[in-house]
Amino acid sequence: MHAGGVFPLIIAASVGIAVSVAPTTVTGWSSAPVSVAPGRSVVDNVRVHGAGRHRVLLQVSGTGAPRWQRVWQRTTDKRGRLTVRFPVLTEGARDFRLKVPATRKSARTVTVARRITVRAPDPSSSPAPQSATVFVAGDIGMCPPAGTPDKTAALIDTATAVVVVPGDLAYPAGTATDFATCYDPYYGAFRDVTLPVPGNHEYASGATAYFAYFGDRVGTQAAPWYAVTVGPWRFYMLNSNCGSVGGCGVDSPQYRWLAAQLASNPPQCTAAVWHHPRWSSGQHGPYAGTSDLYELLAAHGTDLLLTGHEHNYERFAPMAASGAADRAGIRQFVVGTGGQTMRSFASTAAGSEVRLNRSSGVLRMRLAAGDYTWEFLPTTPGSDTDYGTDTCH
Repeated sequence: MHAGGVFPLIIAASVGIAVSVAPTTVTGWSSAPVSVAPGRSVVDNVRVHGAGRHRVLLQVSGTGAPRWQRVWQRTTDKRGRLTVRFPVLTEGARDFRLKVPATRKSARTVTVARRITVRAPDPSSSPAPQSATVFVAGDIGMCPPAGTPDKTAALIDTATAVVVVPGDLAYPAGTATDFATCYDPYYGAFRDVTLPVPGNHEYASGATAYFAYFGDRVGTQAAPWYAVTVGPWRFYMLNSNCGSVGGCGVDSPQYRWLAAQLASNPPQCTAAVWHHPRWSSGQHGPYAGTSDLYELLAAHGTDLLLTGHEHNYERFAPMAASGAADRAGIRQFVVGTGGQTMRSFASTAAGSEVRLNRSSGVLRMRLAAGDYTWEFLPTTPGSDTDYGTDTCH
């Protein structure tokens, strides 16, 4: 435990007598800078002293950056306790600050800060575990100025990029012209390192331009699915346009192909990608057409499902095939933020943990041999973001 500061406040009453307002005290927060290895998190068990619950805001900025971004806002328990898990992802330094806003019983906002540095691996030490970085964005090709594919493409690191695209690459109908005018000028630089699946807009024109653009490395018109190894992970690139690909049920060619893939001793960490979210708080809602595929993946311990379709960002808790939160289930991300205009949420689905729709952006994920981290990168400065880390099954 590291004690934070005590902030007494003296105010003058109308009769000129000094009145002491109870100070706000934060304990359990360390203000000392800390250095950690890539992908490792830091935890402080904070307690805000005072009556009742306290609202707490965690913010982050790059070192020396003038703008703070919100990571999350939470409330302590009745005793003022809160576990703060800092999202520490990539090499470099970040400044974090914890804000406890003023209340009627505490007239001063308390802010405490710390710096966390992610150090580069020491080349003289043992080799670091094998890892890979991927950038995820779906629903991309809406031409500017209506869309923002130019801004989301600018967030992708071309030196290390593997780009995962969960469908709807080129609007409005996925034609060759749509690809040439609204997708290729922005994401064409990543074509050779892009792992796509088609969305419903590609199938508005039969998906012929999609396969012509990427070639048979992404499957074929007859069998539009494939598997690929990304660092220490195995990715199953699937097709949720069930009515156009021979179905998604247990008797479908896609299901039989996936079952054979999963039976061939995949690595510890695995991910699936398709377009329509199995779970969603968005305007389209959850899509049950892939329920058999989801159940098969869950039975084999799949860790991640990456989707698009909804024009927003949503992160779910690990979910069982039944639709209940389950630590042994699959964690789904909806990343329909690649360039289309944002849409509102229609509801809050069971298991939904984070919902963002203020800004387009991309999801950056670091995939290690036994765990993964994520960070949503918004195109709008100061917009909400999302960080986290988890282990594979």
